[in-house]
Amino acid sequence: MSKQTKDCLKSYSKNQDFIIAIPSLNPDEKLIKLVQDLRNEVSECSPIILVNDGSDANTLAIFNQLAVDPNIHLLTHDENLGKGQALRTAFDYVRKEFPEMSAVVTVDGDGQHTPLDISNCLQEYYSTSYSVILGCRNFDKESVPFRSRFGNLFSRGTLRLFHGINISDTQTGLRVIPLRVLGDLLKVEGNRYEYEMNMLLFFKDQDISIVETPISTVYLDNNESSHFNPLIDSIKIYKTFFKYSLSAIFSFLIDILLFAIFVFLLSNWIQNYYIIAATIFARFGSACFNFLANKYLVFKNKQSSRSVYRYTVLFVAEMMTSAFLVQTMVSVLSFDLEWVIKIPVDALIFCIGFYIQKNWVFKKRSSQRPNYLKNS
Repeated sequence: MSKQTKDCLKSYSKNQDFIIAIPSLNPDEKLIKLVQDLRNEVSECSPIILVNDGSDANTLAIFNQLAVDPNIHLLTHDENLGKGQALRTAFDYVRKEFPEMSAVVTVDGDGQHTPLDISNCLQEYYSTSYSVILGCRNFDKESVPFRSRFGNLFSRGTLRLFHGINISDTQTGLRVIPLRVLGDLLKVEGNRYEYEMNMLLFFKDQDISIVETPISTVYLDNNESSHFNPLIDSIKIYKTFFKYSLSAIFSFLIDILLFAIFVFLLSNWIQNYYIIAATIFARFGSACFNFLANKYLVFKNKQSSRSVYRYTVLFVAEMMTSAFLVQTMVSVLSFDLEWVIKIPVDALIFCIGFYIQKNWVFKKRSSQRPNYLKNS
């Protein structure tokens, strides 16, 4: 931190130990106005980390104009690496150059975040024992573009159903993040918009408190300036769930194939309980494949002993539930195609199983998590 910055901050209240990080790609005059508003209404001298994420040459004049401010630190990517990597670049710089600060505030450079919203989020941060603060928009307003409303509704439901995270705005770029977690955020996967979603999963996994603060819902020009690609970026955001689904599909096919084979082999030998027996044999074979795929490819958990025990408990519970429900429905409906009934039953169990595996079977041990106690 420069002497000029230190002298400036001394004249402020104790709640000025924050840094503002702005990732930017091909900015226009709105970025200049944002920085001016931050200086006039939020802080005259708090450092601003401005990341040029491989912008076109015709926008470099805007960055150069802003870099004249001695408290603006301009970092440049030679090519576009994505918002996630731009944030990591800013976080890494903050850790090295400003280790004495308390928090970093991430702000979008397109004018959607007002100085009042940023100030309110900071005030919430200092009054809530230094939790992660999310500036959350109201998506019920008519002015919200359809793709933004739908994207948030879908991602909000997915996080709540499969990860147990209940927040109202999953895609907000306005966040106040304690400096003490930046080192681990550098290890979070994702180079583009999926990185912000993965940050939320990281906070959940590490039991880091998340507090929401209402902010203005501003969409300029129907959000045309957004670089978010609804198809490509959504696939990246839900990559873990897609990988889990792919693993489950192969496991499911293995399970159904083995189930059909064992029904054919056992139906004449164990007439009363052949479905339960076939379910047990088939599920054991598919579970071996599913466990290895989820452990090493989906959740990437290396805690072998505990995850094996927990997966075994879940495996037995799912197997017995499936067998009981299929056996009961076949008996009640007098239906001969057992595997047809098994498909919807196991589909429901599959969705419930993802939540349990993510939040219990393959969850990291508390003893292996970093200590994120409040800074003294």
